[in-house]
Amino acid sequence: MAKKIEFEAAKKSPNADAGKLRTSTEDKGIVQKVDKIIQEAVKEGATEIHLEPLQDTLVIRTRIKGALKSVDINIPADTKSNVINRIKVLSGMDITRTKIPQSGFFKLTLDERKIELYTYIMPTLHGEATIIKVQYKQSATLGLEQLGMTQNMLASFRKALSRGSGLYLITGPPGSGKRTTAYAAVLEVSKPEILAMGFDPMIKYDVPGMIQGKPEEKSEFTFAEGIRSVMKQEPDVAYIGDITCQEDIRAAIQGAFARRVVLCRMSANDSINAVQNIIDMGVQPFLLAASLSVIINQRLLRKLCKNCRQPYPAEKNIQKELGFRLPEGAKFFHQKGCDACENTGYSGLAAIYELYVPSEELNKLIVAKAPLDSLRQRAVKEGMISLKMDGITKAMRGLVTVEDVLNSI
Repeated sequence: MAKKIEFEAAKKSPNADAGKLRTSTEDKGIVQKVDKIIQEAVKEGATEIHLEPLQDTLVIRTRIKGALKSVDINIPADTKSNVINRIKVLSGMDITRTKIPQSGFFKLTLDERKIELYTYIMPTLHGEATIIKVQYKQSATLGLEQLGMTQNMLASFRKALSRGSGLYLITGPPGSGKRTTAYAAVLEVSKPEILAMGFDPMIKYDVPGMIQGKPEEKSEFTFAEGIRSVMKQEPDVAYIGDITCQEDIRAAIQGAFARRVVLCRMSANDSINAVQNIIDMGVQPFLLAASLSVIINQRLLRKLCKNCRQPYPAEKNIQKELGFRLPEGAKFFHQKGCDACENTGYSGLAAIYELYVPSEELNKLIVAKAPLDSLRQRAVKEGMISLKMDGITKAMRGLVTVEDVLNSI
């Protein structure tokens, strides 16, 4: 158990009539309960803490290594609202308002370890559901070669980055490791003699020599205005957090046209869908084609424990279902469970990737607003390894299960 936990609340609740509610959140038992929930989650390296209200209790779950795990902490019905209110106070939310979604932020120091927590609350039938995203501040040390790309893909990505300008999109669903890949790319291109700047709602990594900022939720300063502010500083490398609308992507594209490397994150099912998503945001296809250098799409999957994984033959019916003809004698692997992996069958996470590098022909298809299938077929013809193919290759190497690959795409 950790010896010391110190909270740095965002601010006091803005409502002056909240005194009675605030007093209930400062009850010793409630404070200890919330401290215990957060301490145990951080001790296990959880990335999320979920507090889910039921009629007669509050269920606590934490996300560890990509999977949710129940926590054996009893929260009776008569105290569940006080527990949520305690978190709302720490996060700078209005504890008198229970029928609207809210979000907040607070910091803590646990055994000299500095941690940032982002809180999101949504009203439900039995109370306020709460998710706390846990960010462990650390130095960015992971290089591109440590991400798990194939050698050919890594070489292609590095070649694209070496151009020194353009729009580089890191795409995938939430929780797919996009931020880690983006920071690894920043480290790849950063040099002492250049200016690197970042603007991200959550600053997970400290990058030596990189100036990083983030938007303040309570201010009227929009995310797109933040991007434009970064670009006005004329950085050689700009890293931008999640792109969600036309204003964001236009600001990023303008930066790319100014002969600088602009790395952005964006949610998308695959690389080709990312192209369509940007066009759907209202960006003219010719602007996208002229600025785009690379799109990476990725997923994070549970990594099989190498001590107990068990091989089995990739039979013809499996290959038919996959739609791929695999090498003679190809095998996949099942999870089993042993002492080394705490009987889960898994140990850590592995990433699968798809790398889209636009050619002149692909850009012509984008400008002509060709169907997605035509764009995808041309990209594969030019050598693009699909997310599915990369996943199946890694499943045959015993890194992940083929079931996890198929379920992720």
